[in-house]
Parts: sequence; C-alpha cells; structure tokens
Amino acid sequence: MLTKKPTAEMIKAWEKTFKENHDTLFPNRKTGKEVDEYFREKYEYDELDSEKHREIVEYNIMHSNHNKAKLPEDVLPQISIYKVKNTDIIVGIDRITGFFQVEGEDIDKVAEIHDDLFAFRGLDGMDIENYFLVAQYIECTNK
Repeated sequence: MLTKKPTAEMIKAWEKTFKENHDTLFPNRKTGKEVDEYFREKYEYDELDSEKHREIVEYNIMHSNHNKAKLPEDVLPQISIYKVKNTDIIVGIDRITGFFQVEGEDIDKVAEIHDDLFAFRGLDGMDIENYFLVAQYIECTNK
C-alpha cells in the first residue's frame, strides 16, 4: 500500500519491477464476491450499516476511470462496509468490481489488511498494463 508521496526513485523501481515481471503475469483477478467472502472468512468483523462509508467507497469507484471501467454497463456498485473487531479499521468492499478501501488510524494494520486483500484479489488484463499496480502486486505477493 502506498502510504507516502511517490518519489522519482520509487517510480523508477516500479517501472523496473513492471519490466521484469510483466511478461510472466496473466489475469487472475477475483470477483468482488470472492474478495468479500475472503475478507469475511479471514477477519473478525462487525458489519456496518453506514451510508456515509458506502458513499465514500462508491465515489472512489465512480470518479476513477480505472475503477469505473470494471463495472458492467448500467450496474451500480454493491458495497459492504465492515469494522475489523478490536480496531478502528473500516473496510469497504464492492461485491461487483472487487474494489476495496481500508481506513483507520493504525497505518501499519491498514496496510497489512490492504496488501492482503490486494494480493488475494489479483490483477485483470487492464491492471497488468499499469506499472504501479504490477509493482504493488509483486510486492504484496512476495511478503
């Protein structure tokens, strides 16, 4: 999970990772339903009925060309919101696209959950053409 402003060195490293791994990758992205089930099986959580959090996740899908392109035409996101037990961490997962968002005060724990979900979800053909997503995926799967 990117937690700081990218530097030129970071971008060069991502591009290098992309070049070294791009030809070995194939689309393996899980469905949103699979990401949601994985989260619910792995983590202890309470489901939240939070329209505010649902709207934030939906906004981040609908206002990103990359994320919105993963929605079938005329289909809206179906978002579940969870609070990880014994933490302040909130997780929003779209059961259609597999987009997810993890927020909380403990950035190390947020990054741990984010990276776990990111590695599980995998990449689709569009993701594989994005050097940052490829580098992030390689990093998350090598932990």
